[in-house]
Amino acid sequence: MTHGMRALLAGTAVLAAVGMAGTGSATALAKEQGTGKGKAPAPVKEAHVTGDAWLKFPADPEYPYRRFIVDAHGAPWKVVNGKIVFGAARGTVKFDHYSPDEPGGPSKHHWGWIKVDYVMATGPVAIVSGIRQDDVPANEKRANLTFYQSPRGHKWDRAGFSWGVTLAQCQQMGSGPAPHSANSSGPFGKWLAGYTVQDAPLPIPDGEFEQPDFPPDCTFGQ
Repeated sequence: MTHGMRALLAGTAVLAAVGMAGTGSATALAKEQGTGKGKAPAPVKEAHVTGDAWLKFPADPEYPYRRFIVDAHGAPWKVVNGKIVFGAARGTVKFDHYSPDEPGGPSKHHWGWIKVDYVMATGPVAIVSGIRQDDVPANEKRANLTFYQSPRGHKWDRAGFSWGVTLAQCQQMGSGPAPHSANSSGPFGKWLAGYTVQDAPLPIPDGEFEQPDFPPDCTFGQ
């Protein structure tokens, strides 16, 4: 086993321990994906996270309802010219906080969205990461979300978002919180579809490869 392979597998040992049964399909990312230096591109399997739910955020009992609509597909990384490059996904996450502009005022919708660049899923749990497209400070642009598809049915699904119970500043790709918020019927008493997670194995390359670059700082989306 090469040094590069040992380092990469060490960073994913916890995920490997919970099982990596893949269920995705061949991806368009295969054109960029190589299995090592000098080798031909090989198809990888994608993870998929889709769905729509009103979450009840426990840290905001007065205005708890947040809606997240996710359509995310891909992998956590790809191999380009023999080098690991993090961010190999596409899609969007749209989110809404139904709340008043001022305390005591009428509640209204407050929409934003995230451009997805990272998806990792194992079993019923997924992490989706991307860049927020709404007006937030530069060091809060990176957003991480987690989704849990309950085996009991979609009414028991859960999700978490990185500007909830973790610090929003300087988030790194894939460092999502626990799925802290439960699915609910929302402010209008109507259950939505819930979340569907389709997992996939991590795209481990064969042969020699280079480790990814470290991020230069915590300024994102520039």
